[in-house]
Amino acid sequence: MISRRAFFKSGVLLGGALMLEGFVIEPRKIKVEEVPVKIKGLAPEFNNFTICQITDIHHSPIVGLEYIDNVVKTANNLKPDLTVLTGDYIDEEKKYMEPVIKSLSSLKAKHGIISILGNHDHFIGKEYAAKVIESHNIPLLENAHRLIEKGGSALCIAGVKDFWEDSPDIALALKGVDREIPRVVLSHHPDYSEFVSKQERVDLVLSGHTHGGQVRLPFGYAPIVPSSYGQKYSGGLVQNGESQTYVSRGVGVVMIPVRINCPPELTLIRLIAA
Repeated sequence: MISRRAFFKSGVLLGGALMLEGFVIEPRKIKVEEVPVKIKGLAPEFNNFTICQITDIHHSPIVGLEYIDNVVKTANNLKPDLTVLTGDYIDEEKKYMEPVIKSLSSLKAKHGIISILGNHDHFIGKEYAAKVIESHNIPLLENAHRLIEKGGSALCIAGVKDFWEDSPDIALALKGVDREIPRVVLSHHPDYSEFVSKQERVDLVLSGHTHGGQVRLPFGYAPIVPSSYGQKYSGGLVQNGESQTYVSRGVGVVMIPVRINCPPELTLIRLIAA
């Protein structure tokens, strides 16, 4: 029979191991999630088109540049067709914006990089955040779109303003885009998917913001999800009628710097013709 002292010692060791894993090891254990997504009407030229999504970096004293540089290196090794940045580059301090964007400017993709802003980027002033991003030649989409063309066919990549701190407008973002062209929309907050008019063709929304909850209990339940729709947008691919939303767990951490059963994520979306 185990003594009370031995039982207590075992508990301390177990607690220490969990603290080490949750606060030190797992938050740096980046995991590449390869996600096939079926798109109706996708032209043969864009079948197997890959999009690397990087989101919720939250550069701060906790999420350092060495780690971010490693994320960039890992993303480049995936050799994506396109890389998209879906917001929250810093936690809350202005001085961290320039270094993180400089690091991200080293990202390489066949069709370049596209970015949007997240709610945390507004904390340091939206104009300043936008200026830093654009000064490093990273296109920033604010209720706007870009067409990628191959062999006479096209794919629309649109970006909307932040759902919490600004005024996202999907109609404005997609203005002038032929309805036959498949659309991928970048929206930092996944809740905006619930407000997109069914009259607008949106094939896929790429979001972050919820961090997967950062802590997941057995069977994937996240006790804390910053979304009005609970577990629906805690992470992964969500079907919304004719549209789909993919929610990345993100790269960094916020508030309590812990991840348990919820490793940071680098996403590789592969578009498949349905």
